[in-house]
Amino acid sequence: MEGRRRTFCTIFPNYRDYHFFKDPGQIPYRFSKLGYDTSIVCYSDNEDFPETQKHIRLNTIADRYISRKFNSGILWYLVVNARKIDILNIFHFSWNSLLFAFIYKTLNNRGFAYLKLDHCAFADESEYKLYPHRNNPLDFSGAKRKGKVKYYIAIHCLARKVDLWSAEDEDTCGLLEDRYDFFKGRLITVYNGHTADLTGEELNVSTLKKSDIIMTAGRLGIHQKATEILLEAFIRVASSSRYDLHLAGTIDPSFDEYINTFFQNNPSLRDRIVFHGSLGRLELFQLYSRSRIFCLPSRYETLANVFPEAMYFRNVIVTTENVSLMPVIRKTGAGLIVKRDDSEALAEALLWLINNPALIDQMSALSHEISSDLLNWDSIVTSLNGRIEEMQTGRRK
Repeated sequence: MEGRRRTFCTIFPNYRDYHFFKDPGQIPYRFSKLGYDTSIVCYSDNEDFPETQKHIRLNTIADRYISRKFNSGILWYLVVNARKIDILNIFHFSWNSLLFAFIYKTLNNRGFAYLKLDHCAFADESEYKLYPHRNNPLDFSGAKRKGKVKYYIAIHCLARKVDLWSAEDEDTCGLLEDRYDFFKGRLITVYNGHTADLTGEELNVSTLKKSDIIMTAGRLGIHQKATEILLEAFIRVASSSRYDLHLAGTIDPSFDEYINTFFQNNPSLRDRIVFHGSLGRLELFQLYSRSRIFCLPSRYETLANVFPEAMYFRNVIVTTENVSLMPVIRKTGAGLIVKRDDSEALAEALLWLINNPALIDQMSALSHEISSDLLNWDSIVTSLNGRIEEMQTGRRK
């Protein structure tokens, strides 16, 4: 119908309000700013979505056993609504996401299916591979018969219904395109961005009052985040500088004993290390505003939202080779990259920065510039929309 707004639908079964500030919420929100009629489909029973509902329409499906079984609730939603959806947005290389794309495209062959991967080529952890096999993430040879059948169907049938894929760094895109033909010509880089523009107030980051603080944020103590490597590195940093260490995020219960032992062995650091616990979004932004260095020594990581957020607030990034931000940091010089699981190398990198304050000033300005441009959600989604329109135009010719 002439004049009808184009529709953009994100399906994210376990969506909750905090996802609004992550890619499942920001991608549809930024598409709405481009004039699309956007919505998010998820399972929910009596949850509140105050932030999301300010900006995006939610279509919730009763979270019952029967609707969750085989994802029948969402599949039925697609059966009824597929022809009304111009662009379907799904996440993760999973059986369910691929099945959503297959049903949608079968019922609406003019529609466009876009799947955002959560995959990093630098990680050798099985959970960050498309399928769990060390040398070939799509090799399901070790699976039982049912798994092999699902794998064959996923690769040779369902995956080919996806019109456009994205990963969060160029190296991962190159690796996947080299290995799997269904990605060729249909895989692009889509970064994650910051949401500092959604604070409800004007932020003047050029006048931030910085302190001598190294900070990190995330699920502290889990294997992925390597929090113990940061604490070990800080022993040396603390003895050679006046910097303090601030850690924001929930602490994994298994890490409590490590922390107790650490402070027993290093009692002088009790006043130099601050565990903030889980912070609200504005409280976290305030901590970014005070710190000079953001350090995340992850063992593996895609482009976590904390990176563009910290960079927006002029933090110099120190992280490992095993994260999706690594190519950006190496290309732009907005931070330092170290080997993972190496507390000595991490300490050396941190002290090198601390002992070169002019370099910190230079890198911090560069970090903000990159976050405001390359890692800006409006820019990211405008570019993504341009690619989708280009592919749709080419398909109509």
